[in-house]
Amino acid sequence: MNNNFKIEKSVYIMMGLVALIGLFFLLIRSDFILTFRSFSEVQEVAVLQENEEKIKEDYKQASFLIIEGEDQPELAKTITSQLKQMGKVVDTRPIDQNFSSSEKYEGIIVATEQLDDLPDIQPLLTYVEAGGSLFFATRPSPGVGLSSIYQQLGIVEIGSFIETSGIELTKPFLKAMHNEVFSSEDIVNSSLSVRVGQEASMYAISTDGTPLLWETSYGGGKFVFFNGTMLANPSQNGLLTKGIQLMVPTFIYPVINAKVTALEGFPSPVQEGNNKNSNMTNENYLRHSIWAELQRIEAKYDLNYTTSFVLNSGNTSEQANSGELLKSQENAVIYGRELLRMGGEFGVRGYSQLPTSGFKKTDVKSMFQATYSVMERALPGYQIQSYIPVNQENALANLHAVKEVFPDLQAVLAEVEQPFIEEQGMAVLPKQIKSFPADDYAKWMAFNGLYSTGFVSQSLEPQALLYQMDAEVVLQDLASYQKQLKENAPWLRSETLSNTLTSVQNYEDIIIYEERTEDGISFQVNKLKAPAYFFLSSDRPVNSYENCKVTAIGPNLYLIEANEVAFHIGWEG
Repeated sequence: MNNNFKIEKSVYIMMGLVALIGLFFLLIRSDFILTFRSFSEVQEVAVLQENEEKIKEDYKQASFLIIEGEDQPELAKTITSQLKQMGKVVDTRPIDQNFSSSEKYEGIIVATEQLDDLPDIQPLLTYVEAGGSLFFATRPSPGVGLSSIYQQLGIVEIGSFIETSGIELTKPFLKAMHNEVFSSEDIVNSSLSVRVGQEASMYAISTDGTPLLWETSYGGGKFVFFNGTMLANPSQNGLLTKGIQLMVPTFIYPVINAKVTALEGFPSPVQEGNNKNSNMTNENYLRHSIWAELQRIEAKYDLNYTTSFVLNSGNTSEQANSGELLKSQENAVIYGRELLRMGGEFGVRGYSQLPTSGFKKTDVKSMFQATYSVMERALPGYQIQSYIPVNQENALANLHAVKEVFPDLQAVLAEVEQPFIEEQGMAVLPKQIKSFPADDYAKWMAFNGLYSTGFVSQSLEPQALLYQMDAEVVLQDLASYQKQLKENAPWLRSETLSNTLTSVQNYEDIIIYEERTEDGISFQVNKLKAPAYFFLSSDRPVNSYENCKVTAIGPNLYLIEANEVAFHIGWEG
């Protein structure tokens, strides 16, 4: 009888696979994972650049005229800033100067309510009748000037000033399947009581039905009219962007194309004791209920969370005790490694939940050095590239001191109105939705960011769900908003905060030049870091494209992804 036992070759293969899988899990749970380039090193993106003087020989830069008055300096400033950021040329002219019609401008924007100061309104009517576009970016004051042209503006009846609130978009701006409504008393306009004719195309009304934004044809051109006063606020410029788009047949501008989801003040030590909403301790409820649900939502919607670690759980600058330091380090190890495996980013808030504006630079630096020491022990070799400060009046207080401790910082999420690159080269992006459940005002601010800059930010404080809020309601609202955003903007990239740096640089630095033909339009930019993103509005469908990728994202609206400084769009028909 032969008792020799032979192991088949396939068994050896299976044993080897099991060993490899086991080794893989050991590695991703160890510090070895942090040595990979994608987890730690700041990656530079090459700049593609062209000589602007050479570009100007064959291409032109779109230009606009702003007619301004002494009554609305902030409005004129906001419109000028936005158009220049969009890569356009801007000229300004006081309203009390004579206007002569010019083919130089893509369109003219009236940034004053004092129409009576116009020496003669007829040249503006002639300009529009001949094919030009005129956009009233604020409602005019009743007077002789408005009375002489209100019918040409699409208005049938006109009354006195009224205060309106809320916004309803009566036509989709993006791919929304229904009218979007933002019913907030914080969205306020001083409007004219008007009735608008049926020949006008309405794009926005207040929640009580007052017409806010519409366009109407006149001769060979058109009037665009905003019946409100909110466009002077740079953070509420979605309707300003739409108004500019309505003025011209084609309009292109750089955008960031990113969504950032921040877990603020996380991880940090939690209070001892049992959770009021469960039979678990606070620590176990955070880890096994809140964090588990956050992971599920992240996996479903690919959110790539950016955290902002806090060393001291309380609102105090006092020295943390050794037990709290050890707990903070343990939390950073547990949550940090899981976060990185999910594709997220471990960022920093600082030593405590106190605003840095309340401390001297030397004290801030000392506190952040203590935070750095704990983070370095928890995630050795990991480069901290994102900073999310506590909400404070001076959003960037002591930023330079923080940068001295964390020299690899690339991006900051803070209380600012618009994205920009600060003097040390860091991207600074606005907080929009700051908690969940999100109210309509927060959603309106996020919509403005999405439509005008291609950027949305949303923040959540997991620790607050332990003591102050209903965790189940908050997490359901977070998931619900992700579903809505996915339906309206499926093209929007989910990015960690630091990964937005290149896109913000493109957003701020790119100048766009154009060459138009009957068949299409060629674009040339001064420089870009690939990929660069643009929104293109067009009254003609796109049929072809070269050196770029085109995605339809709304009625007459496209997302352009370009990897070259020159690209071309062809028209249908």
